[in-house]
Amino acid sequence: MYKSGFLIVALSACLVPSAWAAEVSLDASDIRGEVRTLPGGAVVRFSKDAKYELGRPIKLQLSPTGPEKTAAQVIRLQKGRVSVVIPESKMLQTAVLVQAPRKVSAVAKGGESVVIAGLQRVTVAALRGEMLAAVGNDWKALGSGLLRSFEGGVATEHAVLGAPKLSAQSTVLLALGAPASARVKVESAANVELRELTLYRVEGSARTKLSEREWRSDNEVLSGLEPGRYEVQARAIDAFGVGGAASAPLRIRVVGAELPAGARLADDGILLGRSGRVKLIGAEGLEASYGKATVFAAAPKDVGLARGLSTLLRLRERGGKDELGLRLSPRTLRADVAIGPRTARWPQDPLEISVKLFDHQGRPMTDALKSKPRVFVNIEPVDCSWTHSANTWTAKVAPSPGSGPWVVRVEVNDDFGEQVGRDFIELGGT
Repeated sequence: MYKSGFLIVALSACLVPSAWAAEVSLDASDIRGEVRTLPGGAVVRFSKDAKYELGRPIKLQLSPTGPEKTAAQVIRLQKGRVSVVIPESKMLQTAVLVQAPRKVSAVAKGGESVVIAGLQRVTVAALRGEMLAAVGNDWKALGSGLLRSFEGGVATEHAVLGAPKLSAQSTVLLALGAPASARVKVESAANVELRELTLYRVEGSARTKLSEREWRSDNEVLSGLEPGRYEVQARAIDAFGVGGAASAPLRIRVVGAELPAGARLADDGILLGRSGRVKLIGAEGLEASYGKATVFAAAPKDVGLARGLSTLLRLRERGGKDELGLRLSPRTLRADVAIGPRTARWPQDPLEISVKLFDHQGRPMTDALKSKPRVFVNIEPVDCSWTHSANTWTAKVAPSPGSGPWVVRVEVNDDFGEQVGRDFIELGGT
């Protein structure tokens, strides 16, 4: 404990001229909300609503032994928050004295400190490194990781909140056709009023802040994630407004795909031609495996079907357990063609054609074809009027004149020119 007389002499003594003296003429409104680096290396950040004045620097006797005094910047805080960061050192080079309402004062000596002046309460927190705090002249040390709140003449002391522990439902996500969303969860903790959640995009060694938001539940959804690498960090804030340490970064990877011509998205992955290759986006540095294999290797730049069959690509961070599965399936369309009646005779009986379309899983496909089914009488193409309802195309073929015989053939191609169905009927004359 520091007794009152020890600091009283220091605070009333030695106004010293220095480079800081030039700061005194500045109006506080000019620097409100700014971050300032003071001589000696102290970095001071004011909240946007802060009201304060900068005083002349003084010298404080901060060590109980030895003649050396430490130059300290004086801040008279009327309202709001001031955060102070001072490089920690065995030899004190600089300090910051904050004078708050209700005769509360605090000295930041090293590390990271916060002073908050509210309507009814003043809170002093030593987030990292030791501080001194007092009401009047009753100076007492405030250890690292502790906060002291002064309200109604009563001082209470609490531990600063610890760093939250973040997790995600999945840390390797797939963005196909639309950005991905990550579901982030935090372990519940006592005395947490809210959390600050910060999202960064990581490119090489650079980290860019994308967003910062308040988080009042234990779960949060981060949407709009394009392919690439991300980091998420959270910080818990208590009822006094003091934030604890930031969490360890939660790393999230979003993988996208560039589809070749003829490929398309399906509910369960990508439909791909036999020779098509899907280019992976944002997969640099990941490991890949296929099917149920247990061996992983560096992720490829592109991937296709294995021997023309359905392929499951599995991606993960190196040595990680959280996997992303990307299924590639052959781009198949089946057309069931029916021509009837089979007893028809030309040139008097017209024919009816029915074409039913099914996708690669045998489900009715209701999308329209780019190229309508083609009809041939013998080798000559016939222009038919087709109607389309649900997954069924229908048309009528009028009899050809003459004595026959005739062969009527129907061929159906998919949108990429591959034949997916055909049928024919042989007709004799009457």
